[in-house]
Amino acid sequence: MNDINVLEGHMYRIFLFVAIIFLSKSIFAENLVKPNPGINPIEVVEVQLFALQSNDESNDLGIRQTWEFAHPRNKMVTGPLPKFANMIRTPAYSILLNNLKFETKEIFNDGKNAGVAVRIEARNNKAYTYLWSLEKVDAESSLKDSWMTTGVSGPRLLAEGS
Repeated sequence: MNDINVLEGHMYRIFLFVAIIFLSKSIFAENLVKPNPGINPIEVVEVQLFALQSNDESNDLGIRQTWEFAHPRNKMVTGPLPKFANMIRTPAYSILLNNLKFETKEIFNDGKNAGVAVRIEARNNKAYTYLWSLEKVDAESSLKDSWMTTGVSGPRLLAEGS
């Protein structure tokens, strides 16, 4: 099996897992995907992107799922959750909400810090790139050795559709 087929199968499993969660209307916050050391940086970003792609404004489950993977230091700056949700709704990040399609590519990973490039096809018929920065939690806690998001760049416009 070539690398593309493996990647497609991997992305399909993540999509299916997240889709099942978001299609259930009786979901509670306890059922969100939780950070753990078994989830690699690209999977963290894809969980967040699938969640934002599927966000329902009536319960903001996608935003809450994304918040789960915000690094504790990031949460100190962007939190609490209502403040984070308002930040996601700003022009720079609302592009991520209910996006049409995304692609991810890990661009560096030194075992402690990682960067993932993201290409978004937005509802406005434009394409953008973002850079996700992630770090492994090193503090002794239930999150120890889990990859979590420390920052997301602003969008860079790539192209406009017809």
